[in-house]
Amino acid sequence: MKNLFYLLIVVLISGCSLKQEVTDINSYSIDFNSKNKSYKNSSKSILIEEPLVNKSFNSRSIFYSQKPYLFEEYAKNRWINLPSSMIHNSLLESFQSSNLFSLVSFSDTKIKYDYVLKTNVIKVYHEINADKSYVILKINFDLLKDEKLVKTFSYDKKVLVKENRPYEFVNSLNKTFEEIMEELLKQINKL
Repeated sequence: MKNLFYLLIVVLISGCSLKQEVTDINSYSIDFNSKNKSYKNSSKSILIEEPLVNKSFNSRSIFYSQKPYLFEEYAKNRWINLPSSMIHNSLLESFQSSNLFSLVSFSDTKIKYDYVLKTNVIKVYHEINADKSYVILKINFDLLKDEKLVKTFSYDKKVLVKENRPYEFVNSLNKTFEEIMEELLKQINKL
């Protein structure tokens, strides 16, 4: 009985001293901004609603696909926040820095806004196909005035990533968002 007790103590102490392997997690952000600040400031206001991101992609996981209809998530790579939140912040910054509207807001206050921007992100993932990889981004923007649809702006992008690595995917995704923002602001400015 005494030997069993000592054996249990030795097993317990040696089990506690085993080092657990800690996996480093890389956290990435969706962060884009419009570079064009040359728009004439109007007296109009706009509300930027939080984007609706397809529930399949609106998680902290970064998804990739090597086969059609099969999505996997990176084990050591995550979004720092939900894509809907990161995209919302970047949209707000882009519209504020564009100088296109006198008031840009992200929360619905008692103010009556001239315009409302609704964003719907349908796809956002990393596609790996043979020896090439791509950013897949499908996004729609609905611009409303007085609760009526003025125009829908749709973007369906498949952009080649220079290296098949998560960091390069995120970098290319942010550049793709920047290009879309430039085009969106130009189109809204024409209205």
